[in-house]
Amino acid sequence: MSKGPEPEKTDETEAQEPINPAVILVNIPGIGPKTAEKMVAAGFDSLEKLSKSKAEDLASAVPGISVKKAETYVTGSKVLAEAIESGAVDITGRAKKAKRKKAAEPDPDKHELPPAEQIARAEKRKSLETGLDRERAKMGIPFGPKWLTRFEKARIIGARALQISMGAPILVDTKTAPSGLFALAEYELKAGNLPMTLRRSSPTGEYADIPLRTLLKNTKLD
Repeated sequence: MSKGPEPEKTDETEAQEPINPAVILVNIPGIGPKTAEKMVAAGFDSLEKLSKSKAEDLASAVPGISVKKAETYVTGSKVLAEAIESGAVDITGRAKKAKRKKAAEPDPDKHELPPAEQIARAEKRKSLETGLDRERAKMGIPFGPKWLTRFEKARIIGARALQISMGAPILVDTKTAPSGLFALAEYELKAGNLPMTLRRSSPTGEYADIPLRTLLKNTKLD
């Protein structure tokens, strides 16, 4: 029984391109890519040629290089050649084919947003009504304190004193009531005999008429 054809052996080693002389020369301290290209164009295309050349010849052949710099380059080429020969430096990797860059990782999937109706329900403001608000609503006081303030008390006494001065009937026993319009009006207020309403307004322009007897239940008049 004949065996099938053997698979061809493939060279798994990475292919290398010929090394550009300028790539080798840039390993010498002080030599950049442009200077290396000028040196290659002038015939100094290897470390061997450069190390055996004279500084004066290199300076005259390559524009922009002084004799002092040329001496440094010649010395550097000798040092680099010895390092390559001893294996301390490996510059062959520069001639390898560039590896294909790893593809960028895709952006993470975006989270799906909930429906707009669900967001609207979540953003709906919860009631901030306090126990005091509920108590005032039960008493019929939409806003403001549930008692009579000192400013409201002064307004009521002043209004009642004006009514008495204009001949309004007195609602308390005159025998026990104090003399004077304002004192008499205050006495009527403390007795709770004034059938009046108090108008309160809010900063938003709303107003409400609250019975005076409702506010007097939580007001200390002494």
